[in-house]
Amino acid sequence: MRSRYCRTLAIGFAFLIGTGGRAALAQESPELPSKARTEGEPTTEDQIRFYKGKGPGRGNSYVERYEEDYSYLRDPARSSDFFDPLKFIPLGAEGEVYLTLNGEARFRYDNTDHRNFAIATAATPARTAGGRPTLTPATEVSTNQLYKQRYALGADLHLGPNVRFYADLYHGQQTGHRVGPTIPGNQRDALGLVNGFGEVYGILGDAKTGFRAGRQEIFFGNNLQVRANVSTNLPSPVFDGFRAYRDWGPARVDAFAYNLVQFVDGILQDRDNRHVNLWGVYGSYDLPKAAPLGLEAGTSLEPFYLGWRASPFAGGRGAGIYNDRALLTGGRVVAATGAGFIASQDHRETFGLRAYGAIGDADYDWQGAYQTGSYAGLRVDAFAFNTDTGYTFHGVPWKPRLGVHIDRASGGADRTGGTLHTYQPMYPNTQYYVPNNEFAPTNFYDIAPRISLAPTETVTAEYYYSWLWRYSESDAIYIGAPWPGAQGQNNYAVTALLPGRSIGRQSDFRVTWAITPHLLALGEIGIFYPGSALRAAGGRVTTFLDANLTFKF
Repeated sequence: MRSRYCRTLAIGFAFLIGTGGRAALAQESPELPSKARTEGEPTTEDQIRFYKGKGPGRGNSYVERYEEDYSYLRDPARSSDFFDPLKFIPLGAEGEVYLTLNGEARFRYDNTDHRNFAIATAATPARTAGGRPTLTPATEVSTNQLYKQRYALGADLHLGPNVRFYADLYHGQQTGHRVGPTIPGNQRDALGLVNGFGEVYGILGDAKTGFRAGRQEIFFGNNLQVRANVSTNLPSPVFDGFRAYRDWGPARVDAFAYNLVQFVDGILQDRDNRHVNLWGVYGSYDLPKAAPLGLEAGTSLEPFYLGWRASPFAGGRGAGIYNDRALLTGGRVVAATGAGFIASQDHRETFGLRAYGAIGDADYDWQGAYQTGSYAGLRVDAFAFNTDTGYTFHGVPWKPRLGVHIDRASGGADRTGGTLHTYQPMYPNTQYYVPNNEFAPTNFYDIAPRISLAPTETVTAEYYYSWLWRYSESDAIYIGAPWPGAQGQNNYAVTALLPGRSIGRQSDFRVTWAITPHLLALGEIGIFYPGSALRAAGGRVTTFLDANLTFKF
Protein backbone atom coordinates (compact mmCIF):
# COMPACT_ATOMS: atom_id res chain seq x y z
CA MET A 1 0.00 0.00 0.00
CA ARG A 2 2.93 2.33 0.62
CA SER A 3 3.90 2.08 -3.06
CA ARG A 4 0.31 2.83 -4.02
CA TYR A 5 0.49 5.95 -1.81
CA CYS A 6 3.61 7.09 -3.65
CA ARG A 7 2.04 6.48 -7.07
CA THR A 8 -1.14 8.29 -6.04
CA LEU A 9 0.77 11.31 -4.74
CA ALA A 10 2.89 11.47 -7.89
CA ILE A 11 -0.24 11.42 -10.06
CA GLY A 12 -1.85 13.95 -7.74
CA PHE A 13 1.04 16.42 -8.03
CA ALA A 14 0.90 16.13 -11.81
CA PHE A 15 -2.84 16.70 -11.67
CA LEU A 16 -2.31 19.76 -9.48
CA ILE A 17 -0.71 21.63 -12.32
CA GLY A 18 -3.71 21.69 -14.63
CA THR A 19 -6.93 21.07 -12.67
CA GLY A 20 -8.99 23.02 -10.15
CA GLY A 21 -11.11 22.40 -7.10
CA ARG A 22 -11.99 23.27 -3.60
CA ALA A 23 -12.18 21.03 -0.55
CA ALA A 24 -15.26 21.49 1.55
CA LEU A 25 -16.00 21.45 5.23
CA ALA A 26 -18.58 19.49 7.16
CA GLN A 27 -22.35 19.75 7.07
CA GLU A 28 -22.77 18.11 10.44
CA SER A 29 -24.70 19.30 13.44
CA PRO A 30 -24.78 23.12 13.40
CA GLU A 31 -21.62 24.63 14.79
CA LEU A 32 -20.77 28.06 16.07
CA PRO A 33 -19.95 30.45 13.24
CA SER A 34 -16.27 31.15 12.86
CA LYS A 35 -15.11 34.76 12.70
CA ALA A 36 -11.70 33.63 11.49
CA ARG A 37 -10.77 34.79 8.07
CA THR A 38 -10.97 31.91 5.60
CA GLU A 39 -9.35 33.62 2.66
CA GLY A 40 -5.64 34.34 2.37
CA GLU A 41 -4.17 37.80 2.24
CA PRO A 42 -4.18 39.41 -1.21
CA THR A 43 -0.91 38.66 -3.00
CA THR A 44 -1.03 41.09 -5.92
CA GLU A 45 -2.50 44.45 -6.76
CA ASP A 46 -5.50 42.82 -8.43
CA GLN A 47 -6.50 41.16 -5.12
CA ILE A 48 -5.92 37.46 -5.82
CA ARG A 49 -7.46 35.53 -2.91
CA PHE A 50 -7.43 31.90 -1.93
CA TYR A 51 -10.16 29.81 -0.35
CA LYS A 52 -8.01 28.06 2.24
CA GLY A 53 -10.67 25.48 2.97
CA LYS A 54 -13.69 27.72 2.51
CA GLY A 55 -16.73 25.46 2.70
CA PRO A 56 -18.83 25.52 -0.47
CA GLY A 57 -22.56 25.00 -0.55
CA ARG A 58 -25.41 26.08 1.68
CA GLY A 59 -25.14 26.01 5.47
CA ASN A 60 -21.53 24.90 5.84
CA SER A 61 -19.82 25.42 9.18
CA TYR A 62 -16.15 25.65 9.99
CA VAL A 63 -15.69 22.36 11.77
CA GLU A 64 -12.04 22.17 10.77
CA ARG A 65 -10.40 24.41 13.35
CA TYR A 66 -7.05 24.03 11.60
CA GLU A 67 -8.42 25.96 8.59
CA GLU A 68 -9.07 29.11 10.62
CA ASP A 69 -6.78 32.02 9.77
CA TYR A 70 -6.20 34.78 12.34
CA SER A 71 -3.14 36.33 10.72
CA TYR A 72 -5.04 39.61 10.33
CA LEU A 73 -4.61 40.08 14.10
CA ARG A 74 -1.02 40.97 13.39
CA ASP A 75 -2.58 44.45 13.40
CA PRO A 76 -3.75 44.92 17.05
CA ALA A 77 -6.27 47.54 15.95
CA ARG A 78 -8.35 44.81 14.28
CA SER A 79 -8.88 42.93 17.52
CA SER A 80 -12.58 42.90 18.46
CA ASP A 81 -13.19 39.79 20.57
CA PHE A 82 -12.38 38.87 24.16
CA PHE A 83 -10.46 35.77 22.98
CA ASP A 84 -8.46 37.51 20.26
CA PRO A 85 -5.30 37.66 22.44
CA LEU A 86 -5.27 33.84 22.24
CA LYS A 87 -5.67 33.83 18.47
CA PHE A 88 -2.47 35.64 17.63
CA ILE A 89 0.36 35.18 20.13
CA PRO A 90 3.54 36.62 18.53
CA LEU A 91 6.72 34.73 19.30
CA GLY A 92 9.00 37.15 17.48
CA ALA A 93 9.34 40.87 16.95
CA GLU A 94 8.12 40.78 13.34
CA GLY A 95 5.06 38.60 14.07
CA GLU A 96 6.02 36.05 11.41
CA VAL A 97 6.29 33.39 14.10
CA TYR A 98 3.08 33.15 16.10
CA LEU A 99 0.75 30.74 17.90
CA THR A 100 -3.04 30.40 17.65
CA LEU A 101 -4.99 28.55 20.35
CA ASN A 102 -8.52 27.16 20.20
CA GLY A 103 -10.70 25.20 22.57
CA GLU A 104 -14.09 23.59 23.04
CA ALA A 105 -16.28 22.22 25.81
CA ARG A 106 -19.49 20.41 24.91
CA PHE A 107 -22.14 18.87 27.15
CA ARG A 108 -24.65 16.56 25.46
CA TYR A 109 -27.63 14.45 26.55
CA ASP A 110 -29.03 11.66 24.34
CA ASN A 111 -32.11 9.56 25.03
CA THR A 112 -32.97 6.73 22.64
CA ASP A 113 -36.06 4.62 23.18
CA HIS A 114 -35.76 1.18 21.53
CA ARG A 115 -32.18 1.56 20.36
CA ASN A 116 -31.57 -0.12 16.99
CA PHE A 117 -35.37 -0.38 16.77
CA ALA A 118 -35.17 -3.25 19.34
CA ILE A 119 -34.62 -5.46 16.31
CA ALA A 120 -33.90 -9.19 16.51
CA THR A 121 -30.13 -9.69 16.50
CA ALA A 122 -29.73 -13.09 14.87
CA ALA A 123 -31.28 -15.69 12.58
CA THR A 124 -30.76 -19.47 12.66
CA PRO A 125 -30.18 -21.50 9.48
CA ALA A 126 -33.46 -23.38 9.85
CA ARG A 127 -36.65 -21.77 8.60
CA THR A 128 -40.13 -22.05 10.05
CA ALA A 129 -43.06 -23.56 8.22
CA GLY A 130 -43.97 -20.10 7.04
CA GLY A 131 -40.62 -19.75 5.25
CA ARG A 132 -39.07 -17.23 7.64
CA PRO A 133 -35.95 -17.74 9.74
CA THR A 134 -36.16 -18.28 13.47
CA LEU A 135 -35.34 -14.99 15.22
CA THR A 136 -33.56 -14.27 18.47
CA PRO A 137 -35.17 -11.12 19.94
CA ALA A 138 -33.09 -8.25 21.23
CA THR A 139 -32.92 -7.59 24.97
CA GLU A 140 -32.06 -4.69 27.29
CA VAL A 141 -32.70 -2.05 24.66
CA SER A 142 -35.86 -0.29 25.88
CA THR A 143 -34.11 2.96 26.88
CA ASN A 144 -30.58 4.21 26.35
CA GLN A 145 -29.76 7.48 28.19
CA LEU A 146 -26.29 8.93 27.72
CA TYR A 147 -24.57 11.92 29.31
CA LYS A 148 -21.55 13.02 27.31
CA GLN A 149 -18.80 15.54 27.89
CA ARG A 150 -16.19 16.59 25.34
CA TYR A 151 -13.18 18.84 25.87
CA ALA A 152 -10.70 19.89 23.19
CA LEU A 153 -7.63 22.12 23.05
CA GLY A 154 -5.78 22.93 19.83
CA ALA A 155 -2.67 24.89 18.87
CA ASP A 156 -1.53 26.18 15.47
CA LEU A 157 2.16 27.19 15.36
CA HIS A 158 3.27 29.25 12.35
CA LEU A 159 7.04 29.36 11.71
CA GLY A 160 7.14 32.10 9.12
CA PRO A 161 4.98 32.37 5.99
CA ASN A 162 5.57 28.83 4.69
CA VAL A 163 5.62 26.33 7.59
CA ARG A 164 3.09 25.45 10.26
CA PHE A 165 2.37 22.68 12.77
CA TYR A 166 -1.11 21.94 14.10
CA ALA A 167 -2.27 19.61 16.87
CA ASP A 168 -5.33 19.16 19.05
CA LEU A 169 -6.17 16.88 21.95
CA TYR A 170 -9.64 15.60 22.82
CA HIS A 171 -10.98 14.09 26.00
CA GLY A 172 -14.40 12.45 26.12
CA GLN A 173 -16.51 11.11 28.98
CA GLN A 174 -19.75 9.15 28.78
CA THR A 175 -22.05 7.93 31.54
CA GLY A 176 -25.74 7.15 31.75
CA HIS A 177 -28.34 4.39 31.75
CA ARG A 178 -27.62 1.16 29.83
CA VAL A 179 -24.42 2.53 28.39
CA GLY A 180 -23.29 -1.00 27.53
CA PRO A 181 -20.40 -3.20 28.71
CA THR A 182 -17.92 -1.50 26.36
CA ILE A 183 -17.86 2.20 25.64
CA PRO A 184 -16.62 2.87 22.09
CA GLY A 185 -13.44 4.87 21.77
CA ASN A 186 -15.21 7.64 19.89
CA GLN A 187 -17.34 8.25 23.02
CA ARG A 188 -14.82 7.97 25.84
CA ASP A 189 -11.05 8.26 25.95
CA ALA A 190 -8.46 9.40 28.47
CA LEU A 191 -6.83 11.70 25.90
CA GLY A 192 -6.84 11.38 22.12
CA LEU A 193 -4.65 13.09 19.51
CA VAL A 194 -7.22 13.79 16.79
CA ASN A 195 -5.06 16.09 14.65
CA GLY A 196 -1.29 16.31 14.56
CA PHE A 197 0.38 17.33 11.31
CA GLY A 198 2.96 19.54 9.70
CA GLU A 199 2.38 21.60 6.58
CA VAL A 200 4.53 23.48 4.08
CA TYR A 201 2.80 25.94 1.76
CA GLY A 202 3.34 29.01 -0.33
CA ILE A 203 2.38 30.87 -3.49
CA LEU A 204 3.76 29.09 -6.57
CA GLY A 205 2.87 30.88 -9.76
CA ASP A 206 -0.68 32.09 -9.36
CA ALA A 207 -1.87 29.50 -6.83
CA LYS A 208 -1.47 28.65 -3.19
CA THR A 209 0.19 25.23 -2.99
CA GLY A 210 0.70 23.06 0.05
CA PHE A 211 1.63 19.63 1.38
CA ARG A 212 0.38 18.29 4.69
CA ALA A 213 1.53 15.12 6.49
CA GLY A 214 0.42 13.51 9.76
CA ARG A 215 -2.83 12.78 11.57
CA GLN A 216 -5.93 14.52 10.26
CA GLU A 217 -9.71 14.55 10.44
CA ILE A 218 -10.99 15.21 6.93
CA PHE A 219 -14.12 16.51 5.21
CA PHE A 220 -14.85 16.49 1.48
CA GLY A 221 -17.75 17.99 -0.46
CA ASN A 222 -21.16 17.56 1.14
CA ASN A 223 -19.74 14.90 3.49
CA LEU A 224 -21.93 12.10 2.13
CA GLN A 225 -18.83 10.12 1.12
CA VAL A 226 -16.02 11.06 3.54
CA ARG A 227 -16.16 13.08 6.71
CA ALA A 228 -15.30 12.87 10.41
CA ASN A 229 -18.33 12.41 12.64
CA VAL A 230 -18.14 15.34 15.06
CA SER A 231 -21.34 14.41 16.90
CA THR A 232 -19.46 11.73 18.85
CA ASN A 233 -17.13 12.76 21.65
CA LEU A 234 -14.01 11.98 19.65
CA PRO A 235 -14.25 12.80 15.93
CA SER A 236 -14.22 9.52 14.02
CA PRO A 237 -12.79 8.35 11.69
CA VAL A 238 -9.32 9.88 11.98
CA PHE A 239 -6.58 9.24 9.42
CA ASP A 240 -2.77 9.21 9.18
CA GLY A 241 -1.33 10.16 5.82
CA PHE A 242 -0.60 12.85 3.26
CA ARG A 243 -2.54 15.58 1.51
CA ALA A 244 -1.38 17.95 -1.25
CA TYR A 245 -3.38 20.83 -2.66
CA ARG A 246 -3.23 23.65 -5.16
CA ASP A 247 -5.67 26.55 -4.84
CA TRP A 248 -6.29 29.24 -7.47
CA GLY A 249 -9.25 30.91 -5.71
CA PRO A 250 -12.15 29.92 -7.98
CA ALA A 251 -10.59 26.48 -8.44
CA ARG A 252 -8.83 23.95 -6.24
CA VAL A 253 -7.65 20.34 -6.29
CA ASP A 254 -6.59 18.03 -3.42
CA ALA A 255 -4.74 14.71 -3.72
CA PHE A 256 -4.48 12.47 -0.66
CA ALA A 257 -3.57 9.03 0.69
CA TYR A 258 -4.43 7.85 4.21
CA ASN A 259 -4.51 4.91 6.59
CA LEU A 260 -7.29 4.69 9.16
CA VAL A 261 -6.16 5.37 12.74
CA GLN A 262 -6.65 2.38 14.99
CA PHE A 263 -9.16 2.05 17.82
CA VAL A 264 -8.31 -0.81 20.22
CA ASP A 265 -10.44 -1.65 23.26
CA GLY A 266 -12.10 1.74 23.01
CA ILE A 267 -8.87 3.76 22.94
CA LEU A 268 -7.62 5.88 20.02
CA GLN A 269 -4.15 4.55 19.28
CA ASP A 270 -0.92 6.27 18.27
CA ARG A 271 -0.64 4.04 15.20
CA ASP A 272 -2.52 3.65 11.97
CA ASN A 273 -4.22 0.59 10.54
CA ARG A 274 -2.36 -0.47 7.41
CA HIS A 275 -5.30 -2.67 6.35
CA VAL A 276 -7.88 0.12 5.95
CA ASN A 277 -6.87 2.70 3.33
CA LEU A 278 -8.35 5.75 1.65
CA TRP A 279 -6.84 7.62 -1.30
CA GLY A 280 -8.04 9.83 -4.12
CA VAL A 281 -8.29 13.20 -5.84
CA TYR A 282 -10.96 15.83 -5.11
CA GLY A 283 -11.46 18.90 -7.30
CA SER A 284 -13.76 21.89 -7.40
CA TYR A 285 -14.39 24.66 -9.91
CA ASP A 286 -16.64 27.72 -9.79
CA LEU A 287 -18.36 28.31 -13.11
CA PRO A 288 -18.58 31.91 -14.35
CA LYS A 289 -21.51 33.88 -12.94
CA ALA A 290 -24.64 33.98 -15.08
CA ALA A 291 -28.05 35.68 -15.03
CA PRO A 292 -30.72 33.40 -16.56
CA LEU A 293 -34.11 35.17 -16.75
CA GLY A 294 -32.50 38.10 -14.96
CA LEU A 295 -31.75 36.01 -11.84
CA GLU A 296 -28.26 35.93 -10.37
CA ALA A 297 -26.89 32.39 -10.61
CA GLY A 298 -23.76 30.69 -9.41
CA THR A 299 -22.73 27.07 -9.86
CA SER A 300 -19.77 25.02 -8.65
CA LEU A 301 -18.73 21.58 -9.89
CA GLU A 302 -16.77 19.04 -7.83
CA PRO A 303 -15.47 15.96 -9.66
CA PHE A 304 -13.87 13.36 -7.42
CA TYR A 305 -12.26 9.94 -7.31
CA LEU A 306 -12.11 7.97 -4.05
CA GLY A 307 -10.26 4.70 -3.57
CA TRP A 308 -10.98 2.59 -0.48
CA ARG A 309 -9.75 -0.79 0.71
CA ALA A 310 -10.41 -2.82 3.86
CA SER A 311 -8.77 -6.17 4.48
CA PRO A 312 -10.47 -8.80 6.66
CA PHE A 313 -9.73 -8.94 10.35
CA ALA A 314 -7.92 -5.63 10.13
CA GLY A 315 -7.55 -5.43 13.89
CA GLY A 316 -9.49 -3.61 16.56
CA ARG A 317 -13.19 -3.20 17.05
CA GLY A 318 -15.37 -4.32 14.13
CA ALA A 319 -12.48 -5.71 12.13
CA GLY A 320 -14.13 -8.12 9.71
CA ILE A 321 -16.20 -7.96 6.56
CA TYR A 322 -19.93 -8.54 6.65
CA ASN A 323 -21.01 -11.76 4.93
CA ASP A 324 -23.38 -10.96 2.07
CA ARG A 325 -23.78 -14.62 1.05
CA ALA A 326 -27.45 -14.33 1.98
CA LEU A 327 -27.85 -12.22 -1.14
CA LEU A 328 -26.86 -15.14 -3.33
CA THR A 329 -27.89 -18.26 -1.42
CA GLY A 330 -30.27 -17.27 1.39
CA GLY A 331 -27.68 -18.71 3.76
CA ARG A 332 -27.12 -18.06 7.41
CA VAL A 333 -26.78 -14.53 8.75
CA VAL A 334 -25.64 -13.90 12.33
CA ALA A 335 -25.39 -10.18 12.93
CA ALA A 336 -24.29 -9.75 16.52
CA THR A 337 -21.67 -12.45 17.07
CA GLY A 338 -19.13 -11.96 14.29
CA ALA A 339 -19.96 -15.36 12.75
CA GLY A 340 -21.37 -13.52 9.75
CA PHE A 341 -17.91 -12.32 8.71
CA ILE A 342 -15.74 -13.85 6.03
CA ALA A 343 -12.03 -13.74 5.24
CA SER A 344 -12.21 -11.46 2.22
CA GLN A 345 -11.33 -7.96 1.11
CA ASP A 346 -13.60 -5.02 0.26
CA HIS A 347 -12.09 -2.81 -2.44
CA ARG A 348 -14.03 0.15 -3.90
CA GLU A 349 -13.29 2.71 -6.60
CA THR A 350 -15.81 5.58 -6.54
CA PHE A 351 -16.16 8.18 -9.30
CA GLY A 352 -18.51 11.07 -8.68
CA LEU A 353 -19.61 14.59 -9.50
CA ARG A 354 -21.25 17.16 -7.26
CA ALA A 355 -22.99 20.31 -8.54
CA TYR A 356 -24.29 22.95 -6.18
CA GLY A 357 -25.26 26.58 -6.25
CA ALA A 358 -28.23 28.94 -6.50
CA ILE A 359 -30.46 30.60 -9.06
CA GLY A 360 -32.07 33.60 -7.45
CA ASP A 361 -33.72 32.39 -4.24
CA ALA A 362 -33.61 28.72 -5.29
CA ASP A 363 -30.67 26.58 -4.21
CA TYR A 364 -29.53 23.05 -4.98
CA ASP A 365 -26.87 20.53 -3.99
CA TRP A 366 -26.85 17.42 -6.21
CA GLN A 367 -24.35 14.58 -6.29
CA GLY A 368 -24.05 11.31 -8.19
CA ALA A 369 -21.47 8.53 -7.83
CA TYR A 370 -20.65 5.26 -9.56
CA GLN A 371 -18.75 2.56 -7.71
CA THR A 372 -16.79 -0.41 -8.95
CA GLY A 373 -14.28 -2.76 -7.29
CA SER A 374 -14.49 -6.21 -5.71
CA TYR A 375 -15.98 -7.85 -2.65
CA ALA A 376 -15.66 -11.49 -1.54
CA GLY A 377 -14.84 -12.56 -5.08
CA LEU A 378 -17.76 -10.59 -6.55
CA ARG A 379 -17.46 -7.72 -8.97
CA VAL A 380 -18.93 -4.46 -7.63
CA ASP A 381 -21.36 -2.49 -9.80
CA ALA A 382 -23.15 0.10 -7.63
CA PHE A 383 -24.35 3.69 -7.66
CA ALA A 384 -25.77 6.42 -5.42
CA PHE A 385 -27.17 9.91 -5.83
CA ASN A 386 -28.31 12.66 -3.45
CA THR A 387 -30.28 15.80 -4.16
CA ASP A 388 -31.09 18.69 -1.83
CA THR A 389 -33.23 21.36 -3.50
CA GLY A 390 -34.98 24.31 -1.91
CA TYR A 391 -36.39 27.81 -2.19
CA THR A 392 -36.01 30.55 0.44
CA PHE A 393 -38.63 33.30 0.77
CA HIS A 394 -36.29 36.12 1.77
CA GLY A 395 -39.03 38.76 1.71
CA VAL A 396 -41.23 36.88 4.18
CA PRO A 397 -40.88 37.08 7.99
CA TRP A 398 -38.71 34.28 9.41
CA LYS A 399 -37.35 33.64 5.87
CA PRO A 400 -38.84 30.16 5.43
CA ARG A 401 -37.01 27.70 3.20
CA LEU A 402 -39.03 24.91 1.60
CA GLY A 403 -36.89 22.03 0.40
CA VAL A 404 -36.72 18.33 -0.30
CA HIS A 405 -34.09 15.59 -0.19
CA ILE A 406 -34.33 12.80 -2.76
CA ASP A 407 -31.70 10.09 -2.39
CA ARG A 408 -30.96 6.61 -3.68
CA ALA A 409 -28.23 3.97 -3.33
CA SER A 410 -28.18 0.54 -4.94
CA GLY A 411 -28.22 -2.81 -3.19
CA GLY A 412 -28.61 -6.51 -3.84
CA ALA A 413 -26.66 -8.84 -6.10
CA ASP A 414 -26.83 -10.59 -9.46
CA ARG A 415 -27.33 -14.25 -8.57
CA THR A 416 -25.96 -15.50 -11.87
CA GLY A 417 -23.40 -12.88 -12.86
CA GLY A 418 -21.40 -12.77 -9.61
CA THR A 419 -21.99 -9.03 -9.22
CA LEU A 420 -22.61 -7.15 -5.99
CA HIS A 421 -24.73 -3.98 -6.19
CA THR A 422 -24.51 -2.97 -2.53
CA TYR A 423 -23.12 0.57 -2.45
CA GLN A 424 -20.35 1.21 0.10
CA PRO A 425 -20.79 4.74 1.52
CA MET A 426 -17.41 4.57 3.30
CA TYR A 427 -17.67 7.37 5.93
CA PRO A 428 -20.96 9.20 5.31
CA ASN A 429 -22.76 11.81 7.34
CA THR A 430 -25.65 9.57 8.38
CA GLN A 431 -27.33 12.47 10.21
CA TYR A 432 -28.21 13.77 6.75
CA TYR A 433 -30.83 10.97 6.64
CA VAL A 434 -31.81 10.25 10.26
CA PRO A 435 -30.67 12.10 13.40
CA ASN A 436 -29.24 9.29 15.53
CA ASN A 437 -27.14 7.20 13.12
CA GLU A 438 -29.59 4.28 13.10
CA PHE A 439 -29.48 3.94 9.33
CA ALA A 440 -26.74 3.71 6.66
CA PRO A 441 -27.30 5.15 3.17
CA THR A 442 -27.10 2.00 1.06
CA ASN A 443 -29.74 -0.27 -0.47
CA PHE A 444 -32.40 2.43 -0.12
CA TYR A 445 -34.26 5.31 -1.68
CA ASP A 446 -36.11 8.13 0.05
CA ILE A 447 -37.98 11.39 -0.25
CA ALA A 448 -37.83 13.92 2.58
CA PRO A 449 -39.70 17.25 2.40
CA ARG A 450 -38.45 19.82 4.91
CA ILE A 451 -39.00 23.37 6.07
CA SER A 452 -36.63 25.67 7.96
CA LEU A 453 -37.32 29.00 9.67
CA ALA A 454 -35.16 31.77 11.13
CA PRO A 455 -37.30 33.59 13.74
CA THR A 456 -34.28 35.72 14.71
CA GLU A 457 -30.73 36.25 13.56
CA THR A 458 -29.52 33.71 16.13
CA VAL A 459 -32.31 31.08 16.15
CA THR A 460 -33.07 28.54 13.44
CA ALA A 461 -35.63 25.74 13.36
CA GLU A 462 -36.04 22.88 10.88
CA TYR A 463 -38.60 20.11 10.48
CA TYR A 464 -38.55 17.23 7.99
CA TYR A 465 -40.49 14.05 7.34
CA SER A 466 -38.84 11.21 5.42
CA TRP A 467 -40.13 8.11 3.70
CA LEU A 468 -37.50 5.37 3.18
CA TRP A 469 -37.68 2.15 1.17
CA ARG A 470 -35.35 -0.70 0.28
CA TYR A 471 -33.81 -0.69 -3.20
CA SER A 472 -33.58 -4.51 -3.15
CA GLU A 473 -35.56 -6.81 -0.86
CA SER A 474 -32.86 -9.48 -1.22
CA ASP A 475 -30.35 -7.23 0.55
CA ALA A 476 -30.28 -6.14 4.19
CA ILE A 477 -31.07 -2.81 5.77
CA TYR A 478 -27.81 -1.45 7.19
CA ILE A 479 -27.04 0.19 10.50
CA GLY A 480 -25.48 3.65 10.31
CA ALA A 481 -22.81 3.49 13.00
CA PRO A 482 -20.63 1.68 12.53
CA TRP A 483 -20.99 0.78 8.86
CA PRO A 484 -20.36 -2.97 8.50
CA GLY A 485 -17.90 -2.72 5.61
CA ALA A 486 -14.81 -3.36 7.76
CA GLN A 487 -16.06 -0.87 10.34
CA GLY A 488 -18.38 -3.07 12.40
CA GLN A 489 -21.26 -5.52 12.35
CA ASN A 490 -24.73 -4.97 10.96
CA ASN A 491 -27.41 -5.37 13.64
CA TYR A 492 -30.05 -5.52 10.91
CA ALA A 493 -28.39 -8.30 8.88
CA VAL A 494 -31.36 -10.60 9.43
CA THR A 495 -33.48 -8.33 7.22
CA ALA A 496 -31.66 -9.84 4.21
CA LEU A 497 -33.79 -12.95 4.80
CA LEU A 498 -37.08 -11.15 5.43
CA PRO A 499 -39.66 -9.63 3.05
CA GLY A 500 -40.80 -6.02 3.00
CA ARG A 501 -39.96 -3.00 0.88
CA SER A 502 -40.63 -0.22 3.41
CA ILE A 503 -37.79 0.71 5.79
CA GLY A 504 -39.90 3.27 7.63
CA ARG A 505 -40.82 6.92 8.19
CA GLN A 506 -38.77 9.52 10.06
CA SER A 507 -40.10 12.69 11.70
CA ASP A 508 -37.51 15.15 13.02
CA PHE A 509 -37.54 18.63 14.56
CA ARG A 510 -34.39 20.61 15.44
CA VAL A 511 -33.82 24.06 16.98
CA THR A 512 -30.46 25.81 17.34
CA TRP A 513 -29.70 29.02 19.22
CA ALA A 514 -26.41 30.90 18.96
CA ILE A 515 -26.60 32.47 22.42
CA THR A 516 -23.33 34.33 21.94
CA PRO A 517 -20.63 34.12 19.26
CA HIS A 518 -19.00 31.44 21.43
CA LEU A 519 -21.99 29.56 22.90
CA LEU A 520 -24.45 27.38 20.99
CA ALA A 521 -27.49 25.45 22.25
CA LEU A 522 -29.20 22.69 20.27
CA GLY A 523 -32.31 20.59 20.86
CA GLU A 524 -33.71 17.84 18.64
CA ILE A 525 -36.44 15.21 18.74
CA GLY A 526 -36.86 12.45 16.18
CA ILE A 527 -39.40 9.64 15.86
CA PHE A 528 -38.84 6.69 13.53
CA TYR A 529 -41.77 4.48 12.55
CA PRO A 530 -40.48 1.12 11.23
CA GLY A 531 -41.83 -0.13 7.93
CA SER A 532 -42.69 -3.70 6.96
CA ALA A 533 -39.04 -4.74 6.47
CA LEU A 534 -38.04 -3.76 10.03
CA ARG A 535 -41.29 -4.87 11.64
CA ALA A 536 -40.75 -8.36 10.24
CA ALA A 537 -37.52 -8.45 12.28
CA GLY A 538 -39.24 -7.17 15.42
CA GLY A 539 -38.51 -3.48 14.91
CA ARG A 540 -40.39 -1.03 17.13
CA VAL A 541 -41.04 2.71 17.06
CA THR A 542 -37.91 4.58 18.16
CA THR A 543 -37.73 8.06 19.67
CA PHE A 544 -34.54 10.08 19.91
CA LEU A 545 -33.88 13.17 22.05
CA ASP A 546 -30.71 15.24 21.82
CA ALA A 547 -29.81 18.37 23.77
CA ASN A 548 -26.36 19.90 23.86
CA LEU A 549 -24.55 23.06 24.86
CA THR A 550 -21.27 23.92 23.12
CA PHE A 551 -18.69 26.54 24.05
CA LYS A 552 -15.89 27.40 21.64
CA PHE A 553 -13.15 29.97 21.44
